[in-house]
Amino acid sequence: MSQATRVYSTPPINTPVDPTRRHLLTIPAGGAIAAVVGIPTSTTAPAVDPAFALIAAKLAADVAHCKAIDAQGEIEGRGDFRSDAAIEAQDNAQAACHFANEVDWKLATTPPTTLAGVAAVLRLANEIEDAGNEWPNTDTVGRDGWHYQLRATIAQAIETIISEGRS
Repeated sequence: MSQATRVYSTPPINTPVDPTRRHLLTIPAGGAIAAVVGIPTSTTAPAVDPAFALIAAKLAADVAHCKAIDAQGEIEGRGDFRSDAAIEAQDNAQAACHFANEVDWKLATTPPTTLAGVAAVLRLANEIEDAGNEWPNTDTVGRDGWHYQLRATIAQAIETIISEGRS
């Protein structure tokens, strides 16, 4: 077996307490998916709300993150922390974490264009937290925090929808 030349430590990532992270996969996303299916598709319908694509991307990023964490846990469960495979698994888990956080921030800072999108984003945020999971930088209070950004973005979206007479 080859020896690794480096060892990484996975940074805190505000992930669930469950060591397998499998309950993250059971987050009820049916409402968000149903909303996507219910969007009108006629040629006169407005463009599809970006909130629904971001919700789907967030759920997919979470699944990929969980798989990467499980793969890392399997290797480390055998006591292997220094092999090339262990380092690759650590790198993959860290990359999946960073990507999931990027998607979370994009969701928090991209205004929905419909009231259905506003409702879907807010519902998803509550479902994530109801499942005992967290968002990135949840300890940050004020303008730099994820929750602050989400509330500001949603308020902006609602104001825009109202001002354009789409309420």
